[in-house]
Amino acid sequence: MACDLLAHREFTVQHGDRLVERRTSVARIRMTVEWSVPLGQARTITIALHSVMADARSTHGCLGCFVSTGLKEQGTMRYVEEWQTEEDLRRRLASSGFVGLATLIDDATAPPHVEFALPGGTRGLDFVEEVRFAP
Repeated sequence: MACDLLAHREFTVQHGDRLVERRTSVARIRMTVEWSVPLGQARTITIALHSVMADARSTHGCLGCFVSTGLKEQGTMRYVEEWQTEEDLRRRLASSGFVGLATLIDDATAPPHVEFALPGGTRGLDFVEEVRFAP
């Protein structure tokens, strides 16, 4: 998905002495949640994530989201949301619509890996706490 976000970096691809192509790299605002799910729960959790995705997609600033499963890899699930700006992502985390995903994270049998790719660097669950519980 092409994203028109914050930091554009231009770079060139060279082959020998000649310029082949000029490309633009774009910073992405992204939330990724990855965890292992017991195989018997994968379908139920996938259905719940589709509901979370529908809510996210209807939210201003959402560029897209997807869920993927690696059932061959011990029931690994990955959920990703991409946002236009960090402020859009912050609004999402502070919204009641985020509760469904937060519940899935809290109910996980093993702690999931949660990562937020932001312009200032990568953050973890501390970012959710900062957003949801800030005065």
